[in-house]
Amino acid sequence: MTIDATSIRTYDARLDAIVKGERFFNVEKFPTITYKSTSLTFDGDKVTSVDGELTMLGVTRPVTLKVSDFACGEQAFNKKPMCGAEATAAIKRSEFGMTNGLNIGNPADDIRLILPIEAYLEPAQG
Repeated sequence: MTIDATSIRTYDARLDAIVKGERFFNVEKFPTITYKSTSLTFDGDKVTSVDGELTMLGVTRPVTLKVSDFACGEQAFNKKPMCGAEATAAIKRSEFGMTNGLNIGNPADDIRLILPIEAYLEPAQG
C-alpha cells in the first residue's frame, strides 16, 4: 500500500502546512508512506490481521494491522465482486523519528492508523 503523504489533511486547514512540513511528515523529502505485508492471518475465509512493515520518514518498522468488518460481495454500482474492510494499528510516531512536540508522558506520541480498504476480486487464473 502506498500513501501519498501530500494528501494528508487535518481537521483544520491552517495546520496542513505545519503537519506536512519538516517538523512532522516532511512531505518534500518523504512524499510517500508505504506498508508492505509479509503475512496474513485468517479466521475461515476472513482476514483478521496483517503483519508487515510500515515505512514513514525513511524509517521502516514492523506493524500489525487488525482487520475488521471484512466482507465480500457485488459492488452496487459496477456489479463487480469486491471485498472491503477496515484495518487499524497503533504506532508511536517517535519510533519513526517524528518527535516534534513530544515530552515525557505525552500521549500525542500514540497514533491510531485507520485504513479503509476496498479491493476488487480477480478471477482465479488456471
